[in-house]
Amino acid sequence: MTEPIDVVVVGAGLSGLQAALTLNEAGRSVLVLEARDRVGGKTYSVQRPDGKGVQEMGAAWLNDSSQSMVWSYCQKFGLTPVVQNIQGLVASEDDDGDCQLFPFGGMPEFGKGVLDNITALRDYVETASLDPKTFEHPRRAELDNISFEKFCKDAGAGTKALQTARVWCRGTTGQDPGDVSALAYLEVCRGASGLIKLRYDGKDGAQNLRLREGTQAISINMAKLPPAGTIKLSTPVTSISTAPEKDTFSITTSNGLPFTARKVIVSIPSPAYKNITFDPPLPAPYQHHVSNVRYGCFVKYICTFKTPFWRRKGACGLTQSFRGPMNHCRDTSVDQDGNYALTCFLCSGPGREWLALGAEHRKEAVLRQLSSLFETSFEEVVGEFSDSLTSEWMDDPWAGWGCPFAIAPPGVMDAERILEVAAGDAGGLYFVGTELTDEWRGYMEGALRSGKKGAEVVLHSLR
Repeated sequence: MTEPIDVVVVGAGLSGLQAALTLNEAGRSVLVLEARDRVGGKTYSVQRPDGKGVQEMGAAWLNDSSQSMVWSYCQKFGLTPVVQNIQGLVASEDDDGDCQLFPFGGMPEFGKGVLDNITALRDYVETASLDPKTFEHPRRAELDNISFEKFCKDAGAGTKALQTARVWCRGTTGQDPGDVSALAYLEVCRGASGLIKLRYDGKDGAQNLRLREGTQAISINMAKLPPAGTIKLSTPVTSISTAPEKDTFSITTSNGLPFTARKVIVSIPSPAYKNITFDPPLPAPYQHHVSNVRYGCFVKYICTFKTPFWRRKGACGLTQSFRGPMNHCRDTSVDQDGNYALTCFLCSGPGREWLALGAEHRKEAVLRQLSSLFETSFEEVVGEFSDSLTSEWMDDPWAGWGCPFAIAPPGVMDAERILEVAAGDAGGLYFVGTELTDEWRGYMEGALRSGKKGAEVVLHSLR
């Protein structure tokens, strides 16, 4: 009888690769089974159709200060950081379609009372996200049972402040504030050292740096580190069951390959657990989590251009909209490659309405909105337009039919305390991923930290 592998890791995204590397460095035998024909999970860098560099279909941003693990890999692999452009004006669109440009770091001209209200809400969310008592009982339970929208209203948010919070929430989760637990959103903020850094594109912010080679280059290089044969691509796992001896697992795949392991780390997004039959069934807290957390609508529509026309208006490429269909966009150009682009985010209800349009109408809707935001004629924007790339995460079963991470509605988190449960042993099963971390949830850094911590728990169990 073949000796069982110490650990099988399901999924070759960042968390799975990191778990495998940590285990391998400790001398354990590891096998990574990946459903796709590539590594990287939700890091997915694609070539522009014209060959002028890459754009990100998935994870795109990092920083070199508070995201130590991902930055360490960037240095290890000699990847080239691109500083997010914040030089110039930010474009803002009101709910009636009125647009204005204002300096980065400033705010739209809404009037002093409105601006004070928005600032007060921002500071209130910031303070709550950094206060440890927010996440302790009884406050934890109170916040879990209300939506982020109610949290904002209870704080005295007026119309414009609520619309601003909607931009924040849609931009992070693809959902409206009324659909997300206040506790869940504040936990995301806490993991990024507060709302301000979560939203910030400058130094130390969550969106400070990109990579010229694309973020998938991290995963591709990580996959070269373990021994040959450690990672099997195009091998979707269909079932995980406890073997009769009760101290090993039997893992089967769609192509008929069986594997036996002492421990199993599941590193795929929780909505994708539905692709796997677990025998015995998942423990109750996991079933509760999988049944309740959900993705929003979060689509990237990347417009590539001949030149960065928005800069001629003094704009940095960052926008926000209270109307839609685009919630916000950022300049994702790499100038040295002639790779000029705006990554537009279509989120929540407006994103779904946009998705229902035909391809040409989608393009026209985005280009017309960019025309308004940057105070440039529609004809000029069309003349500068080269091509577009659209993320397809909502059609991807291996991602769980969505992106960037699943998040809980009101009334779910306090009952399950999934982070505490995920840090333990579920009968020899272990779960990791960017949604199962208290640090940089939804980011590459969070995935790496979760993978490392999960592997360390497994190593302790194996000893």
